[in-house]
Amino acid sequence: MYHQVALYARVSSDRQVEEGTIASQLASLHAYAEEHSYIIDADLIFIDDGFSGATLIRPGLDALRDRAMVGALEHVLVLAPDRLARNHAHQLVLIEEFKRLGVEIIFVNRPIAHTPEDQLLLQMQGVIAEFEREKIMERSRRGKLHKAKQGQVNVLSGAPYGYVYIPAGETGQARYEIHPQEADIVRGIFTLYVEERQSIGAIAKHLTAQQIPTRRGAPQWERSVVWGMLRNPAYTGQAAYRKTQSVPRQRPTKLAHEHSYYPKHVNASSRHRPPEEWLFIPVPRVISDSLFARASHQLEANKKLSPRNNTRYPYLLSGRLRCQRCGYALYGKPASNSTYKRCYYRCMGQDGYRWPQGRVCAGHPIRVEVLDALVWEQTQQLIQYPEVVFQEYSRRVHYKQKGELDITALLIKKQQEMHNQVLEKKRLLDLYQTGTISLEEISPRLERIREKMKSVEQEYILLEEEKHREQHQLQLIEQFVTFQAKFVTRLDRLTFAEKKQVVRLLVEEVLVDSVNESLMVKHVIPLDKRFPLRSGSSKPRTIQHLPG
Repeated sequence: MYHQVALYARVSSDRQVEEGTIASQLASLHAYAEEHSYIIDADLIFIDDGFSGATLIRPGLDALRDRAMVGALEHVLVLAPDRLARNHAHQLVLIEEFKRLGVEIIFVNRPIAHTPEDQLLLQMQGVIAEFEREKIMERSRRGKLHKAKQGQVNVLSGAPYGYVYIPAGETGQARYEIHPQEADIVRGIFTLYVEERQSIGAIAKHLTAQQIPTRRGAPQWERSVVWGMLRNPAYTGQAAYRKTQSVPRQRPTKLAHEHSYYPKHVNASSRHRPPEEWLFIPVPRVISDSLFARASHQLEANKKLSPRNNTRYPYLLSGRLRCQRCGYALYGKPASNSTYKRCYYRCMGQDGYRWPQGRVCAGHPIRVEVLDALVWEQTQQLIQYPEVVFQEYSRRVHYKQKGELDITALLIKKQQEMHNQVLEKKRLLDLYQTGTISLEEISPRLERIREKMKSVEQEYILLEEEKHREQHQLQLIEQFVTFQAKFVTRLDRLTFAEKKQVVRLLVEEVLVDSVNESLMVKHVIPLDKRFPLRSGSSKPRTIQHLPG
């Protein structure tokens, strides 16, 4: 009888790929298939080379799941559970998914039956695999740190432009060697930047015009590549290790805005460590210390003169504008065909070149001076008329006294709900381990408990945020008298930089809907008043000032 059987194999590192461990996995799977008279079609072999088992985002695994989804499989052969996934929860998710689709997963090294004992063994193997992964990561981190302190080059992630990485052989350690042609280009880049004072963009255009290929053979040089080379201390003979670290993303993305995520629920991002935390490894020198120091000084000077910080066209609301229709940020842009130097705030969604499908926002640009004047006028009123602030302060104090106990009680209630769910989960696991209930019975109930725990946790976070926000707003209002006395007498004489500082203090966000010609300004202190978005239009236009 013919069976639709697929093979799945995975290795997690480039070194394992080079050593051919994927081939040994496939050999074992083919031997098992031949022993059981399974015929394996070439298009049913799914491989993930160099993908971590800690994530389910793998091209080979995705293709395998898609094939199972259309009912084209009966069995999937995998060498061991940790090849399918390192995470115990991920293993259960995949096994349940394939089982629901009528596909049996067969682990060649350790066949798993459907008895409670074998199911428990499978879960224990998943937990052990997850523990081994964390242990491997920690050993790798400490091992790299130890080698970096000893000055070994092999902890670095490849050689930068201008060097060739020589792997460790039988005769010695890994090392960098200078690439003569690339090193000359590196020296030329530093000379153009320091001696001839060319910009990074001009240097990138020069290298592209000279048809000098990049390290990857691309014909065009990017400014970010040149910028990174000018900052790399390896060219002075001191390659730096631990220059970056992974941290939670602090600024919510557009996706976070749409789904009400909080920073800890968003993916982590990379941040530079302070130079004093770097570890330096000796490598061959390409340029002198003085030339690198002059380039570093020039970079710092250019940062202060950067268009982002010192633009020719002042934008009062930069970093505070977001499109109410598509959710993307607005940026300032001068009109390219205007003889009057008009400037506009433009939504990123209106730029067709940014998106494969063309522009994603139906809005239109808005004149900078109109929008700036409207928001600044409202900000002035917050400062000039403190009685509005005092009324708000009295209202919020009354609300806080009446509602603070409610929020505290709700927080205690959510903590109790979370504790109850943890106890319920523990009871279910105890029943499963004693064999009272089966995996089929426990799985949906565990999933409901996890969903409930996640929901309660999100509600608890929202309540904490609300409590913190109210306390923060009360502190701002209490300090507003001092702030108002300082600025009210010189509002008409503030410089642009001081105005921008005041706006950043009092304006949290400005939501712009250029199609309906309306704004929503989120102040720290609320007001309600109507003003036109732009002159020359008879459409109704509003500005709503809501609590921050």
